[in-house]
Amino acid sequence: MTDLLSRRLRLEPLRSAHASAVCASLQDPRIYLHIPEDPPSAQDLQGRYNFLEHGRSPDGEERWLNWITFLRDTQTPIGTFQATLTPDERGTFAYIVFPAYWRQGYGREMTVSALDHLFSSYPIAALRAEMDTRNQGSIGLVESLGFVHEGTTMGADHFKGSSSDEFTYAMTRESWRARNAFPMER
Repeated sequence: MTDLLSRRLRLEPLRSAHASAVCASLQDPRIYLHIPEDPPSAQDLQGRYNFLEHGRSPDGEERWLNWITFLRDTQTPIGTFQATLTPDERGTFAYIVFPAYWRQGYGREMTVSALDHLFSSYPIAALRAEMDTRNQGSIGLVESLGFVHEGTTMGADHFKGSSSDEFTYAMTRESWRARNAFPMER
């Protein structure tokens, strides 16, 4: 994996050493309003990054691609991006933008950079994203990128004292290429 560069951002392939750079940013409870996780301890995050750095599932069937996103010419982390690619030429992705960087276009810029790379570098036919139906920021982002609502899973999870329904959005490689064949503001 290689660094991905956009106008304002640099996505570095996840390395174990990144855990210390992002741990403090991952403590903000606002990140976890719509996901069934809690802020990780430094030890747990280090263990997770040690495991993910290998880039493959234990059985070798799935590719696990993870990036830490920084402001382009700094060591300031602004978020994470992850994709899981399966042998059936499908994949899923998820991202986190740290709250200090919300509503500044960084999530869109990071996602477009990663999706451009994924669709151009890997044999995947489509990518999906699943998100809590209450996560208006993520819903707006994927819809603005042209992802199509595929379905809703009622009662997909239960966390933080309530039930969570999830939307699934999808984009094919052909649709992504068609949408991005002409320069557009992204």
